Amino acid sequence: MLELDRMSYIFGSFARRRQSQEASSAKRRSIEPLKIVHDRSKSQPHAKKSVTISSPRAKSVCGLPFDEGKFKCSMCTKQFVDPRVLPCLHTFCLGCLQELESSNKPTWYDEESASKSDSTDSRKTSSGGSGYQSDKEKRGSPTNSCLILCPSCGARVVIPPEGSNGFPPNYTLQHRMVLATLNAPETYILCDLCSSEVTATSRCSECAISFCLNCEEVHQRRKSTSDHEILSLEEARRRGITRIRRQIMCIKHPDLELSVFCSSCSQVICRECVSESHRGHLCEPISRVAKSHFTNMRLAVDKAKSVMEQSAVAANRLHMTSKKIEAQCVKVQGEVEKFIESYIKSVEDHKESLLGQIKQVKEDKLDAINQEKINLQQKINDARDVAYFLDELLYDGTDVEVLSFVKPVMDKMEGCTYGKIVSPRLSDSITFLPEEAVQCDNNFYTLYGVISTQSVSPRHCVIKTEGLHNLRVGKQAEIILETRDCNDTPLDRGGELVMVEIRYKDVAVSRSLHVNVEDNRDGTYSIAFVPDVAGKLVLSVLVKGEKIKDNPFPFVVRSLKPHHGIYHCCTFCSSGGSKDACCGCGGGMPGGYKGCGHGHDGHPGKRHWSCCGNVLEHSECNKSNSHYQFTL
Repeated sequence: MLELDRMSYIFGSFARRRQSQEASSAKRRSIEPLKIVHDRSKSQPHAKKSVTISSPRAKSVCGLPFDEGKFKCSMCTKQFVDPRVLPCLHTFCLGCLQELESSNKPTWYDEESASKSDSTDSRKTSSGGSGYQSDKEKRGSPTNSCLILCPSCGARVVIPPEGSNGFPPNYTLQHRMVLATLNAPETYILCDLCSSEVTATSRCSECAISFCLNCEEVHQRRKSTSDHEILSLEEARRRGITRIRRQIMCIKHPDLELSVFCSSCSQVICRECVSESHRGHLCEPISRVAKSHFTNMRLAVDKAKSVMEQSAVAANRLHMTSKKIEAQCVKVQGEVEKFIESYIKSVEDHKESLLGQIKQVKEDKLDAINQEKINLQQKINDARDVAYFLDELLYDGTDVEVLSFVKPVMDKMEGCTYGKIVSPRLSDSITFLPEEAVQCDNNFYTLYGVISTQSVSPRHCVIKTEGLHNLRVGKQAEIILETRDCNDTPLDRGGELVMVEIRYKDVAVSRSLHVNVEDNRDGTYSIAFVPDVAGKLVLSVLVKGEKIKDNPFPFVVRSLKPHHGIYHCCTFCSSGGSKDACCGCGGGMPGGYKGCGHGHDGHPGKRHWSCCGNVLEHSECNKSNSHYQFTL
């Protein structure tokens, strides 16, 4: 009776039939053990694993038959040994997961960096590491299960009750690794049917079995397989070996193949598992449920691809946006640097201009003082000469001698006393006004700071009193303060401290009005207020705490004169067509009508008051008597 013999190897679990119990002792391994030592520089290595395979049977003559990055574990950077899949769908060696499970150090593995290094010390650590939390006495409880973090994505992974062995093998990866081994030129394959180590020379494309010469001949003689295509190994490799016998054995029952799907647990199990741990569950043969689940899986694949494509498009857009941002930032940075450099140059030029103005003011004032000193010194000299000459003449001269010099002396004295001797009116005022704006020559930058040689003289400042005439209650009034210097010259800049107060003179209304003072920055100040009560008021203005010229200023506020007519469109309409009705607008109509009418001479073209002709409804009447008359 044929028996099943389970042979474990690094790519998975396979089973092959053997002819007898006696032949088992002579049975050789189909692949020489690929010894992968899972050692690490900073941790204890897990046990080496020597495994064999029954089908297909192959033997590498150079150790590892291939060296592709996709067949390397990102943790140990070596070829996968018994690859297991985590719930997050990332694959690692079983030994690596076992070591991670037993480790108490939080470790984070950078998959991208690890794939670029073949060193066993290429594992990286960081603060986000792959940690481990466990309660070994309560491992079966979901809330007290062992937890690790996926070294690739950092997802929290619950370790199964049986440990890392409970993670499912990556069968697809195992299959691809086996195919890669069979297609590698460095690997020679043994006959799958012989009990001794006989090198295979050919391969059946349909049975996916490798033969020696004798077994190939037997295979071709059999009626059921005589029409199978048999290729030499070289030809099979040239075409590419793409099929092997794929038998997946149960981990709990190695002698039984996985053939049942438990829908209750969503697990693939064997017949023995059905009776042991899945009793009462909905279990069906794999062949029966595969189609429906394949459909769901294909839908999941399509959805994943759609998400991948959409994410790729979004990522590409983000990449393009980042490029645009980088380019725009470079552009703006250049504009900022250019602007700041130009602005700094303008500031430096403004500084030089201010310093030049100071120097020029200094020279002008000192030159004026020196010239005035020269003039005064000349007057001193001339007056001294006259005084000395007259002293001697009057002391020693006779009357004739004195009288003979009357005209020359008087002429000389007239020259000495020409022009009134007054104190020099040269101001020592020179101030820097940092708040005054200055427009640059290019009219692009606004700088601040001016040099002024004028100093305000409060007693020369004046108020333009035109704004204090005809003031009415509720109507805003505005007056202008003009600041001047000691030479009675208007200032051309602002910045002075101006204080304004308006108070009622009536005893019954002893209070002040709210006043708004606005600096026009040209030496003038706008003073605005709205009187709320009729009466006599007093305006007081102080500049730098001193009273200005003619301060204070009394004025009178009167109530609005009410209108005595009506606000109408025309006299003809408002009077009902009366010929005797008149209007203050002065308009008239032919046919003996004394009032105005639409479209006729004198009509203002809009609604107006009949008493004074004012077109503003809320206005003051400017006539003492109403001219609106008509006969009923």
